[in-house]
Amino acid sequence: MMEANVKEKVMKVLRGELKYTSANLAFNMLITKLQKKVKADPGSMDDCMKELEEFLGKYKIVAKVDLANIATL
Repeated sequence: MMEANVKEKVMKVLRGELKYTSANLAFNMLITKLQKKVKADPGSMDDCMKELEEFLGKYKIVAKVDLANIATL
């Protein structure tokens, strides 16, 4: 679903290496939740990416807008 360069940037956002704020509150809440999960357990990145992809699969317009924005970080 995600291009490799976008996936790498999303992982950096989840690790706190890149800062990203969406116009979508639900997406921001999910990112914050997943950032806390990754911080507590760095080995949980795969699960977090899966959860993020499931969310983006349900909300295509959020995926389109936010992934395009993340790609430009």
